[in-house]
Amino acid sequence: MILADKAYYGYLGRTGLVVLKSAVGFLFLLAVSWGGSAQTCCSGGVPLGGSLGLGSAESRTLQVLLTYDYNAIHDLVSFSEELDDDTRSRTTQSSIIELNYGINQRWSFAGVVPFIRQTRTIQAFSGEDFTSAQGLGDVVLLVKYRILTFEMSPDFDWIIGTGPKFPTGRTDYRNNQGLTMAADMQPGSGSFDGIFWSYFYKSRFLKNPNLGLFGVTTFRYSGENKNYNTTQTYRFGNEFQAGLGLNYSLFLKWPVDVSTLLRYRCQSEDLIDDNVFPSSGGQWVYVIPGVNINFSPAWSFRLSGDIPVYRKLDGTQLTTSYKLTAAILFNIPFSRKKLFNN
Repeated sequence: MILADKAYYGYLGRTGLVVLKSAVGFLFLLAVSWGGSAQTCCSGGVPLGGSLGLGSAESRTLQVLLTYDYNAIHDLVSFSEELDDDTRSRTTQSSIIELNYGINQRWSFAGVVPFIRQTRTIQAFSGEDFTSAQGLGDVVLLVKYRILTFEMSPDFDWIIGTGPKFPTGRTDYRNNQGLTMAADMQPGSGSFDGIFWSYFYKSRFLKNPNLGLFGVTTFRYSGENKNYNTTQTYRFGNEFQAGLGLNYSLFLKWPVDVSTLLRYRCQSEDLIDDNVFPSSGGQWVYVIPGVNINFSPAWSFRLSGDIPVYRKLDGTQLTTSYKLTAAILFNIPFSRKKLFNN
């Protein structure tokens, strides 16, 4: 353990270590502050499928991805038409810790732990009705398998994964009137879900050494929360997401990757006591430009934004206007050979 710790510090470097400590401390303070005021509000779930941000870790390497999402949910859309109504809005802020450890070149394990804060504002004649909620969300564990090793296909990486989502987040938050908040305002789903995930990356795309093609697919099979509102059974709709993007690598002061991803998301309608829950489910398409700066082999920083370009919803819903994401990735090897090579 002592040798590993010394090597880890040397690999990350002083700057990387300071960034890691600051980032973890920031997320910890967010979690503590949210937990301290949880009794006054409600919270909402997060579509974790779109937050699985890592591929597969290299052998005997731990990846730590710290992500912060700000999701502005201001658009009121009826089917495909945006309504001229700004009397209500919501925001979702998510701090997500994702750990990814590579056992060997083929197998790796990942864990995702989210902390969620949601706010809702309604403008009424009697004044502004503001509620907020925060707490631990549902934890996801994944087992990942690399289909093609580097020796088999040096220009094409393909990884698949699967695992459960555990109902670790609360589903019994109440509003100021003492009523249980809607299911999508709770931090957890209350159900065991199945997650299926796939990722590929094609380097030297179109024979350009700086251009890459990548894609990620996620499917969530939702289970049931049989204790929703004490006596009811609630089931979120199954969710499918597929993204296809291009990545261009260049060198400024550091290696920089510029990317654009087109992501399609489809979610079926929710069910409550086996009946369709109105105004739930739909289809969305987002364009997601992003930039990734690799300060060293040990750590990098990423900034991206989701811009909706197509929405076809079931009923009338508040939906995403835009989303901003910032993330820091740390690579921590536990192999002496890799440490000395870097």
